Amino acid sequence: MKWPLIIAALITGLRVIVERAGAPDSVSSIFGVVYLHLLIVPVYFAFRIANSDIPRPYGTQLKLTFLYVVLARAMILPTYWLGYIYQWRQPRFGQLVGPNVTPFSGYVGVPLVTAALWIVVSTIFGGVLGSIIIAFLRRFARKSSALDVAVH
Repeated sequence: MKWPLIIAALITGLRVIVERAGAPDSVSSIFGVVYLHLLIVPVYFAFRIANSDIPRPYGTQLKLTFLYVVLARAMILPTYWLGYIYQWRQPRFGQLVGPNVTPFSGYVGVPLVTAALWIVVSTIFGGVLGSIIIAFLRRFARKSSALDVAVH
């Protein structure tokens, strides 16, 4: 899990740099950690789990996906705080900008609700997608192993 988290940290920093440099939103959104925790890393975990002898692969997939999403979203929280403090005008900080935004909303409400939503969605989606991949790969690997034995 170390490398996926390092990549998430790098992408988080890159996105802030690109946004602050004035790149269009279509460019800065390319550097989204959402792609990692929603799709890429759960698939990576599934391949690793499917090729191992872990006794509870589906539970492991769900736990790893959940832990990764929580840690990745925790890395993003400071960007929301900075967006509130400096009133950054990017669309992802839209709920944090303006005179009517309270410190509670800026530091706790919006960042934590956003994190909670992504944690739930990514855990469910990544867990289901990863489980499908694990089931497919384990079934396919068993069939090819049986064929190899029968041929030799």
